[in-house]
Amino acid sequence: MRAMKKICLVLAALSLCIMLGLPLTVSAKPAASLKAAFVRGGDLWMKAGGIEQQLTKGDNVRNPKWSFDGEWIAYARGEDEQELRVWHVPTGKSELVSERGGSNFQWSPDRNRLAFLLDRKLVWVRPDKPDEQMEAANGISNYSWLPNGNGFVASGAAELLPEGWTPVPILEIPLNEPNRVKTLYVLPKQSDDFFAVGTSEFKFSPSGRWMAFLATPTASLSADSNTLVLLSADGAFFRKVDRMANNKDWFKWSDRKDRLAYIGGVGREATSNKQLRVLEAPEGKPVTYTPAGYVDQSFTWEGMQHVVVSRAKERKPSDGSAAQAPDLPKLVEIKLQGRRDKPITEPPKRFGDFNPQFLQRVDRLAWVRSNQSIANVLLSGRSGKQPSIYIKNIDLGANFYQQWRWSDVLSFHS
Repeated sequence: MRAMKKICLVLAALSLCIMLGLPLTVSAKPAASLKAAFVRGGDLWMKAGGIEQQLTKGDNVRNPKWSFDGEWIAYARGEDEQELRVWHVPTGKSELVSERGGSNFQWSPDRNRLAFLLDRKLVWVRPDKPDEQMEAANGISNYSWLPNGNGFVASGAAELLPEGWTPVPILEIPLNEPNRVKTLYVLPKQSDDFFAVGTSEFKFSPSGRWMAFLATPTASLSADSNTLVLLSADGAFFRKVDRMANNKDWFKWSDRKDRLAYIGGVGREATSNKQLRVLEAPEGKPVTYTPAGYVDQSFTWEGMQHVVVSRAKERKPSDGSAAQAPDLPKLVEIKLQGRRDKPITEPPKRFGDFNPQFLQRVDRLAWVRSNQSIANVLLSGRSGKQPSIYIKNIDLGANFYQQWRWSDVLSFHS
């Protein structure tokens, strides 16, 4: 009888929605399917179905990354982050992949294959057969999987000769055919307005036609100024876009349109000269969305027309404020069309909101709220509606001149 009454109430509510022209959406707690891997006390933890579980003990874990299907978590282990391991979620077993592969590893976008660099050698494995390592190429500086998972795009390592640095080649590497490596493009030689001895990882646009990456100079220079580059997938089109800090999280494509957003501005300090800019690939002009007197320090796409940024007041070293504690950021939602900004969070005093991530499948916005001593993960609806604490007390990410790298300690699979 009670069940029949509930059905009648639901049908009556649906009828009322139709009469009033309201959307017929039903909230079924979509965040219940969300999974997160995070680091607390140096150990790997997982939260799934609302339940937290500690996976390791005394392992000094960093940089957890989910496989595409959520069956595996790869992570670096040890003080120098050299050891690469995988955790199999269904069985709760950890396997060693490589004693020296933890500094640069990536999952395939469409199957359970894990790639990593050993010195300059690009290697990949199946996580259930970690002893069967397959060498894809040698002499590699950086790389990413192709969108179809059938190979890699990579940068060759430059060499210093008496006459200067050799140019950096951009390569396409088939997964199982090492003899069919193809040179897509060779970056320009060193000049007054361009200098590269390597690259960042590569990020493909939604159409797969374009890739964005950073052309990086030698280490001391790369901390302050790198060239953001666009290259067509066939290597026929090359464009130098802008200068920015060496931060791979600071350039991202929209998920449905070939539109690139990035944090532009030279200098290693996240507290000055950092502006959110957006351009249409391949030849659109970058448009700046950061108002004067402010800096944008990280961001996420929230659909095609909205970007959520972590924004703070600017602190210029030249005005004598460099020794002061930085202003901590809050989240601001930017509507690109019409250029309207709206603050969507108001963190407590001495706390800031960092690293916004829009989790598309569960339609949730996540971010880290921290006072640079403790950190919690918050979750909300779009535009910061109905926020709540999702995970308490995660470890701090690496801090390089206020460029907080929260991917060191937090990864979502939604």
